[in-house]
Amino acid sequence: MFILVVLLSVIVPIYCKPPEFLQECIDSILTQTFGDFELILINDASPDNSTGLLRKDTLRDRRIKLIHFCKNRGVATARNVGLCIAQGKYVVFIDADDIIDISYFETLITIAEQFSLDIVTTSTNNFCTTEQLKLIYPFYLNAKINNIPLRTLSVQHFICRLFRRSAIESLTFDEHLHTGEDILFIHRAMLAATRCIEIRYRGYCYRHAPKDLMQNYYKKFAHQKCVSLSLQQRISEMLYLVDQLSELKIFSKTNRDTRFIDYFSLRRLLRYSNFIWDLKEKKDQETYWQRFCILFYTKFSQQIIPCFSIYIGWIFSHTKPFFGIRFFIYWARIFWELYNIRQNFYRFTRIIKLVWKGYVC
Repeated sequence: MFILVVLLSVIVPIYCKPPEFLQECIDSILTQTFGDFELILINDASPDNSTGLLRKDTLRDRRIKLIHFCKNRGVATARNVGLCIAQGKYVVFIDADDIIDISYFETLITIAEQFSLDIVTTSTNNFCTTEQLKLIYPFYLNAKINNIPLRTLSVQHFICRLFRRSAIESLTFDEHLHTGEDILFIHRAMLAATRCIEIRYRGYCYRHAPKDLMQNYYKKFAHQKCVSLSLQQRISEMLYLVDQLSELKIFSKTNRDTRFIDYFSLRRLLRYSNFIWDLKEKKDQETYWQRFCILFYTKFSQQIIPCFSIYIGWIFSHTKPFFGIRFFIYWARIFWELYNIRQNFYRFTRIIKLVWKGYVC
């Protein structure tokens, strides 16, 4: 007979994070007002001194489970291992450089238990330094609980969520992906869940560390064998991600979910197509441009509005990419956002950004 040891499992994959960031993250978890949890720290063969810091934390709190990888296996594998050993009724994922509010777990667990929810989604507080961080008091609506449509903006934010483990036990993170694995997972989870809610609570604090600080930190470990993808590998992964996202339509529960998957997948394809201009060799540009064309015609040309399909088809019909097409791709993204703006008005800010990018490119 399976007995739940704890109510909540907290999974934190760790790879090359500044020690002060990592310590702040762990401290914010261990000082929660809700204490019935296990903290699963997964050291993904980090080349820095994370091992020593993590061992000290393990000694001071019995709720910590520490897992060490002998070689770097990626964040998807780390999270999958965390899911395998998790014993809680609920699961939360936290990035190793982020911080959570002192009542974060208590707030999410209370709502999930009260309304028998599969997924609870919150908002985030973005910050660079702890001095800039301003937590907002939790506020949520509990008058009526409805399923969150897949098309909501929050579907893209993976980290600020509580999952009922039984609702996602058949799901895993795609280990073919080094980036974007969370996007694919949350789409699958939202389609598998039956009861979800989004609460107005900025209890998850997402750190935007200065680039120069992180670059200087990574340079210290340049001699180590760290996992780094070439641009060609990144583009290949992006194409794979778009292909997998588009295939999720077979699990759609409503027509609105299907339309959102078409919207989101094509938006990603258009966004990722801009990466080909960063390739230095013209031969590589032509090769990957053809792969983008094939993916568009096989997955999207029949599902989108005719006039837009013709416009995008004209862009992707060019075998050899040239700089001018980048301008038309930005405007294709703008038109696609305008067509879908009725689904979520927050896309208006994204349209403004795209207009600016299309103008300066």
